[in-house]
Amino acid sequence: MSSLLSPESLSPLRTFYQRAGRPVPEFEQIPASALPPQYYRLLAHSGDMTSKLEEYYSSELHLRVLAQEQDNDIYRREVLLCTTNTGQVTEYGAIEIHLKAFTPEVRTEILEGVLPLGGILNQRKMRYRSEPKAFLSIKPDQRLMEFFSLPEPTTLYGRSNVLLDDNDHTLAEIVEILFANESR
Repeated sequence: MSSLLSPESLSPLRTFYQRAGRPVPEFEQIPASALPPQYYRLLAHSGDMTSKLEEYYSSELHLRVLAQEQDNDIYRREVLLCTTNTGQVTEYGAIEIHLKAFTPEVRTEILEGVLPLGGILNQRKMRYRSEPKAFLSIKPDQRLMEFFSLPEPTTLYGRSNVLLDDNDHTLAEIVEILFANESR
């Protein structure tokens, strides 16, 4: 697979993979119209991923932080979003959060690493929107296969996304990779 993406489009993910000495999985940028229907529902929107996944899996989600780092007002974390009812991994994500965009109370919640950012913003009724930069077809590496309990390589889909506030200030930059059961 070839990648049409700029390195900045995958920066949170590339950062964690490079620091761990792992090659980034193979990606290809695709149009939203090329996403399978269940992925289109989950990825091609301007809302938050957390509520879409909770609706899709009929479960609240919790966060499993794999790695994290903070550089002044920039907080990066590599995470899995899991259903609370079964523990199923619904998303692998790498996110760069601009902490200065949030109140001290929200920053504290973000840094606690319990709830996904979308869940925090929704609970606090904060207005924001997603602005997908690219939709992705991903050839999973062994690590992603293990996260999603895939017995063999299966194409995964995701997006490079930016969360913006009402004034178009960047709240976060995210690479979100999903495995959606086709029977839903």
